[in-house]
Amino acid sequence: MSINLYKSKINHHRFIGRYIFTALLFMCCSLFYSSAHAESCWISGGNLSFGTVNAQGSSTVSTDITVNCNSNWSQPIAYKMCLVVDSIDPAGQDPRSMISYDTYPAPLLNYNLYYDVAKTRKVPSTSNQSTAQCQSFQVSSNSGNPTTLIKMYGQVLSGQNVSAGYYKTNNMSLKLLYASRYGTEFPTDLEALASQNSANNYLLVNANYENSCLIVSATDIDFGTVDRLTAPRYQSGTIQLACPTGTNWKVSLDNGINASGTQRRMKNAQGSYLDYALYQDASRSILWQGNTQYSFSNQTIPVYGAIPAQDINSVGQYSDTITVTLTY
Repeated sequence: MSINLYKSKINHHRFIGRYIFTALLFMCCSLFYSSAHAESCWISGGNLSFGTVNAQGSSTVSTDITVNCNSNWSQPIAYKMCLVVDSIDPAGQDPRSMISYDTYPAPLLNYNLYYDVAKTRKVPSTSNQSTAQCQSFQVSSNSGNPTTLIKMYGQVLSGQNVSAGYYKTNNMSLKLLYASRYGTEFPTDLEALASQNSANNYLLVNANYENSCLIVSATDIDFGTVDRLTAPRYQSGTIQLACPTGTNWKVSLDNGINASGTQRRMKNAQGSYLDYALYQDASRSILWQGNTQYSFSNQTIPVYGAIPAQDINSVGQYSDTITVTLTY
């Protein structure tokens, strides 16, 4: 019996050993899980809408990307996080593009994303993440899943003449790279950018390119300074339009505010006049008839001016104002 009793104690001791080992293993796993869980972050999706835009581009718009991070039950956590955006469909980084399926072939509308309202820091893609801007987020102990915001700005680039319609992105990926430390000392930007920790979601960007034409500019025609007009003087200006691709448009010029019938004239402060003419071509053979609509294939329209030889009745500055009318 003593032998049997001794064996029973050995078996009982082994059972306790296994139990203690199992409990310790369970505790280690639990602690590991809690640590990993406390240092995780996730982000919301975003929507950046430019509204109605045209060839002059857009105003600067913004959106907030919401970030949540776990807290630890007993100590604070310092996070460093860096946001990058991958434009997958349509592809591109600088500039990025939206696409419209309202016409064929599908046109692209270019824009850029920025970290700041002054538009000095562009948001890069993952392939160029070393230029990303990072920010810090301090999480108190036992505070649940607190929230912080990352603001992002966008602007449609000016000078684009594309088809009118609805433009959007099909696939854009938000990626948050982050690192963390227990306590109040933040990781460096480099640590966050090199970290394997990341959170992902999607961003939708859209705009409506309006079906409207604009007169962007009309430069002055300055004939300079003369003592007398014994020979003709020539000079030119430019009318710059911005119309969506496929839009039919026409341009007309009136005869000015000093005209005598159809004769365009400049006037000085003494009430003296100088005759002049406006032409459509450099050889000055095709007149711009007053209040007559003309069609052009180019949205940069030259205007050629000429002052014929004539007497100058009084000194002073001679000027006239021509009204440009765009019909579409």
